[in-house]
Amino acid sequence: MVADKYLPQTLKLMATRELIPYLELIAAARRQYVIERKSQTPIEAVRALASMQKRPLPVLTTVPTHEQAPVMLIAQVRVAAGDGAELESLAQHLMMAGADALSLFTDEGLQPHGLDDLVALTRAVNLPIISQDVFVDEYQIVEARAAGASALVLRASTMENDLLRTLVSTTQRNRMTAVVEVNSFEEVAYAQSLSPYVIAISQIDAWTGEASEISAADLRTAITGTTRVILAESLATLDDVQSAVDLQVDAVIVEPDFLLNPLHRKDLHHLLRRSP
Repeated sequence: MVADKYLPQTLKLMATRELIPYLELIAAARRQYVIERKSQTPIEAVRALASMQKRPLPVLTTVPTHEQAPVMLIAQVRVAAGDGAELESLAQHLMMAGADALSLFTDEGLQPHGLDDLVALTRAVNLPIISQDVFVDEYQIVEARAAGASALVLRASTMENDLLRTLVSTTQRNRMTAVVEVNSFEEVAYAQSLSPYVIAISQIDAWTGEASEISAADLRTAITGTTRVILAESLATLDDVQSAVDLQVDAVIVEPDFLLNPLHRKDLHHLLRRSP
């Protein structure tokens, strides 16, 4: 089944009763973090810092010139354990391996180390950096821009519609790309009403950890117009990448070890129409 195809094994094995409080704890930690940060550094000061950053690099915001345009290759990077040098080295190797962008996954812990990692990545490579975190407040959006992010992943299933609208608007006002992650037809419809450049199809519910009963193909069909489409889950095999290409997505996210493995790197680029 397509839904199972893109499910990371760790989430397949994680029980719902374990995942729900886990994400609730992270969201609560992020809210407390925002309260503390606002008391230390007013948002006006963060906006001033963000305004001094160079313009964000584009992430799927340009219209392809022909139907056979290459699929964007995004490499997944997970939050570092305080080792900036190791993170910078990984980013440079991924860039040399052909990554078009890096997606920094920072929502797996209670401590928000993501800003330091964002800064390290933007200094290490001249690539768009996409931030994946549990966003609960506009303050985090402005902080991400100040840290050099080019795009943010906003999960529709983890917030009310009003908050999603506010965060999409804030992301776009800060000239970053808003990537709205969806896993239902209702979320697709609402996401498209916000006119984001990019929608990410997810095959798992962020709060329950359960596989969606709606196939990726059906969700892809529901996304209309010029909205660009990516798969939210990180892929680790050529078969998964081929399935994604068959869905006519505009970008894929892949595991770093997969991209760095020379045994199938050429085939990966070929599948994404990067070579004759």
